[in-house]
Amino acid sequence: MTDEFLNYSSKHQLFKPEDNILVGVSGGVDSMVMLDLFLKTGTQIGIAHVNFKLRGKEADEEQKFVENYAKQKGIVFHTVDYKTHEYASEYGLSIQVAARKLRYQWFDDLMKEHNYSCVAVAHNKNDEVETLLINLARGTGIRGITGIKSKKNNIIRPLLFAERKEIEEYALQNNIPYREDSSNLSVKYSRNRIRYNVIPELEAINPRFIQTTAENIERFQSACNIYDSWIEEIRKRIVNEVDEKVSIDIDALMHYKEQKTILYEILKTYSFTKELAEEILQALQAEPGKCFYSKSHKAVKDRQYLIVVPLRSFDTRRYYIERGKEKIDFPVQIILEEIDGVSNYSVPRDKNIASLDYDKLVFPLIIRKWQKGDFFKPLGLNHYKKLSDFFIDRKYSLLDKERVWLLTSGEKIVWVIGDRIDEHFKVASNTRKILKLTYYPAG
Repeated sequence: MTDEFLNYSSKHQLFKPEDNILVGVSGGVDSMVMLDLFLKTGTQIGIAHVNFKLRGKEADEEQKFVENYAKQKGIVFHTVDYKTHEYASEYGLSIQVAARKLRYQWFDDLMKEHNYSCVAVAHNKNDEVETLLINLARGTGIRGITGIKSKKNNIIRPLLFAERKEIEEYALQNNIPYREDSSNLSVKYSRNRIRYNVIPELEAINPRFIQTTAENIERFQSACNIYDSWIEEIRKRIVNEVDEKVSIDIDALMHYKEQKTILYEILKTYSFTKELAEEILQALQAEPGKCFYSKSHKAVKDRQYLIVVPLRSFDTRRYYIERGKEKIDFPVQIILEEIDGVSNYSVPRDKNIASLDYDKLVFPLIIRKWQKGDFFKPLGLNHYKKLSDFFIDRKYSLLDKERVWLLTSGEKIVWVIGDRIDEHFKVASNTRKILKLTYYPAG
């Protein structure tokens, strides 16, 4: 098994000979065999054991067992106790999820503190098959049938090549001590029900069920790679991302038969669930304006695009520009230039440049977001207009309206920054001094 262990690790590039590896050891047969295999390869290792305080004296005895084994072998030993029930209750988690979060967070802390290259955990081929069956029973997409990854970030699983019976035989032949976790025998857990009730029935149909399913998982992984490549190609065609604003071309999306799948694959990056993605798909043929929220992002159905942006609170602050200021960098980037006289000045026809009559301005100028009831006289008009109507005329999306900033003199709007100035503040023949502002949009 040592050769298989090394061959599998080499094939999947799990670790290098010079790596210092943190080995997660519960004391069960899987982790103790994995520990023995690492010792036989001469790899530099440390042991990490978590006592979740879920099984009283039994858990304490396991902790002592692993600690004594580490001392006997001269291996660096790390251990920690957690009040898992209290943690799960505080954060509204199941015991299994709470234990997993605590375990992997501690592993991550140990890696940083002691400079370990990676963490090895002892999942085997049976665990992979059980995970597949659990996912199928609960409902899953294509990734849920691709098994357990041999390497994910800094976590490696070098025992995935072996079935549980092979591991148990190796432990027996090599006199490797281990502890049996009594909770592994309880069928109150879904995994154990599948292990003891479901898999034996499937093995009655196919005695090689574990191996056959593991081979199927390899095929599923290959199919998933093709699927991911297809999704990525479509993403490039229909998604445009500038800074943190993501625009999904609705018409382009609708040309594909599998709209629901494509939209979900794109939106899940931004924490949208499958159910929410389906609601959004239904709304794409409706009137613009409907908003949807994930825990991290907002999606807005605009005219031609579904626009996705991070959630942020609406900025109600006011930012002041004192007289003589030459540049501001926040909340927008603007260069300010004072120019005497208009005789040789030609007003640029650029919406990102505002040429203003300096003497009509009251300092400090203010930069703020728009508010309900705002109005101004857009350059070129002889009457006032509600800013909300101006936005409609200019075909502003909801996100455009949220992002736009105003420059004001007192409470009077001087400039819808990046668009239109107010008629009252324009440069005229009697203007003696000009304030030229050049706006640099982000991205």
